[in-house]
Amino acid sequence: MTLSLAQPKKLALYHYDSCPFCAKTRQAIDDLGLSIELRNIQHHHKHRIDLKNGGNKTQVPCLRIEKTSGETQWLYESDDIINFLALQQNELFRLALTA
Repeated sequence: MTLSLAQPKKLALYHYDSCPFCAKTRQAIDDLGLSIELRNIQHHHKHRIDLKNGGNKTQVPCLRIEKTSGETQWLYESDDIINFLALQQNELFRLALTA
């Protein structure tokens, strides 16, 4: 799957508290100063069902990326999520400098 750096419409992180890879991803979100909806799959069964139905597995962390086109992508693996978010921040910074 190829991910675009086009500005997403909405981001949501599926996670649970005791997962070390989720903690790493949440820390990176905080470090980047991002506001991303957190969906705990252990506290809210609906989030677990949405993750299974949308991403085809219940692995966490998982970043749900809703694009302005209406397409939804599901990104797994903490390092991949963190890299995607950092690239998003860099692209936004670059666009702000050229504006």
